[in-house]
Amino acid sequence: MLEHSSSDSFARVRESAFWLRAMEQALKQYGVSLGDSCRLAPWISLPVGQPQFVDQELCSHGWSEALRVSEDPHFALRMHRVFVPTPFTTLALAAAASENIEAALALLTRFFSIFSIQLKLVCLPDENGVALTLLPIGNPHQQHIEAVIGYLARYFNRLDLDDQGLVRSLQLVRGEEDPDGQRRLFARNNVEFGDRYALVLDRRLMHKPLATSSPFILPKLVEILEAMQAVIPSQDLSEQVKRRIHLLLGSGDISAERVAAPLNISPRHLRRKLSQEGTSYEQLADDVRREAAIRMISDGQLSLTSIAYELGFLDPSSFTRAFRRWTNMSPTAYRRELGRTNKGD
Repeated sequence: MLEHSSSDSFARVRESAFWLRAMEQALKQYGVSLGDSCRLAPWISLPVGQPQFVDQELCSHGWSEALRVSEDPHFALRMHRVFVPTPFTTLALAAAASENIEAALALLTRFFSIFSIQLKLVCLPDENGVALTLLPIGNPHQQHIEAVIGYLARYFNRLDLDDQGLVRSLQLVRGEEDPDGQRRLFARNNVEFGDRYALVLDRRLMHKPLATSSPFILPKLVEILEAMQAVIPSQDLSEQVKRRIHLLLGSGDISAERVAAPLNISPRHLRRKLSQEGTSYEQLADDVRREAAIRMISDGQLSLTSIAYELGFLDPSSFTRAFRRWTNMSPTAYRRELGRTNKGD
């Protein structure tokens, strides 16, 4: 269950319980189970229902047990070969429906918490291209990080339909045992060892149109991802509020009352806690609208009038005034400038 009452509950690192069930599915290949652990057994047989989350410590305990019973130091790196969790399948499908690799990366980073709350995916410039780097939140188990990098490598290798070398290198932290085994698991990729887990993608392919792109399916998948992300526990209240506002956009009512209700706190308490974090409900709502407006204009799927109403503005002129305040440009000028920039690329 999500925790909402105590002031420090928002700072606790949690993880989706599907990871424990994913470990159990992968362990079937070894003929062993987590079921003998009294702490883990209840979690690997959870009934289908509302999202469940576990403490980071319990998730790490699961990885330690999986490592022990499998007796395989590369257990996590092999997981993507035998079992793909539904949240990652959904996220990967939406990214593949994007216009190009750059757009897919933007979607992956935006919704990455659906796949792992303990890691943040960031895109950093690299001398060889664009590096997708995993940054730990709290103290995740190394096996967890290796599992995630394995799934990402699987995704981008499969997205490279023309085998153009999209993945320039896969960067891992050298294991204490059998580093050559780490290389063999990713024979298709140039494996490098260092102090981070990252995928370096070829910058030249960032704007190549994806053969899997689907402008019709993508918005529907994004709606699903927004709903999934809205119930994920966040490290701070501000982020959780922003997710809820994103979900309510277009409904015509993004009031503090509607956002506070699922968090089991009053609007007054919500505003007080946000003030303690150095922000306000109005500021967060404004930030969400700005981010959504820029994204929708960049997507190019909706008219500016439709975007205005989708964001909850009473009329297009109100949207234009807000957009000028955000960017010092009108929505029309911004879309025109964006089109000119894309043609230049």
